[in-house]
Amino acid sequence: MKRKRLDEIIRVDHAGEHGAIAIYKGQLTFLNLIGDKKTSAIVSEMAQGEQKHANEFDRLVEERKTRPTALMPLWNIAGYTLGALSVLGGKDSVMACTEAVEDVIDKHYSSQIEELEDSGQEKEILKTIKEFHAEEVEHEKIAKNEISENTPALKTFKKVVEVGCKAAINLSEKI
Repeated sequence: MKRKRLDEIIRVDHAGEHGAIAIYKGQLTFLNLIGDKKTSAIVSEMAQGEQKHANEFDRLVEERKTRPTALMPLWNIAGYTLGALSVLGGKDSVMACTEAVEDVIDKHYSSQIEELEDSGQEKEILKTIKEFHAEEVEHEKIAKNEISENTPALKTFKKVVEVGCKAAINLSEKI
């Protein structure tokens, strides 16, 4: 695997984990304001997992001398805003946001796993991504199970979130 491609993988995954943390921060701020302790506890647990992932990608960025995305400040603002706005729709909207993000990440990580396996290189990064992928899929399942009614408005919201995540992935790999 070429260094340029490996840098793209590390850069985009680093950005994604930090973006997820920003989403959860926005959600937690407003869930705590409205006193939704049950949803807050679920989100808080998932946020802890994302922090572990971000810490590992922080280490890889530094160790591999990979340039982080220049868009990180934008993703932090956009993620926090998305998280905060998702609270306006209640618990189902919060969980729909997580489900949509994790669905995109599931596919994204699956593609990276296949690419890394095909290259036969970078076993450490492959192992890390496989572990994180399994945890992200678990977050997706939890979120999906917490949604009480999958309304047309919720389905539309998930589509918008998915499109935004895919755009962020494409931009973060390169910029």
